[in-house]
Amino acid sequence: MHLIIRNKGDIFEIVNMEIERLEHFWEMSGSKKRVGDWGEKQARDWLIRQGVEVLYHNWRSGHKEIDIIARQSDVLIFIEVKCRSTSIFAPPETAVNAKKWKNIGIAATDYMIKNKYFGKFRFDILAVTITPYCKQIMHFKDAFDRSKTTHY
Repeated sequence: MHLIIRNKGDIFEIVNMEIERLEHFWEMSGSKKRVGDWGEKQARDWLIRQGVEVLYHNWRSGHKEIDIIARQSDVLIFIEVKCRSTSIFAPPETAVNAKKWKNIGIAATDYMIKNKYFGKFRFDILAVTITPYCKQIMHFKDAFDRSKTTHY
């Protein structure tokens, strides 16, 4: 970002904007749930801008939850959203482990049975990273490759 400073008032305004941005970031970082809720809202808004129809968010089946259930054309999409206030240690998408996929799969199966859905579907991850200066959303389509799973 390039800024043109014309007088002392401009410097004061720029410093205040940066302080507000940092305060918001640290306020968001204070609670994992707040960061997650904010990230899920950012993900939903981003999906809508991409032309995806968001059907449900935080859909539950017992103790299992799907962050977002959406539809694009004739494909039903089950989306896990992971949000981090930093990606220094690991990117958000790496937090989706085998146990999480299993729970999402069980909840997705319940959803499809309850809604008598027999069409195409996939599992995506939306990884949201926020810093004081920006947010980044990475979309991993068909992130759970069902062809590589073991069937019992």
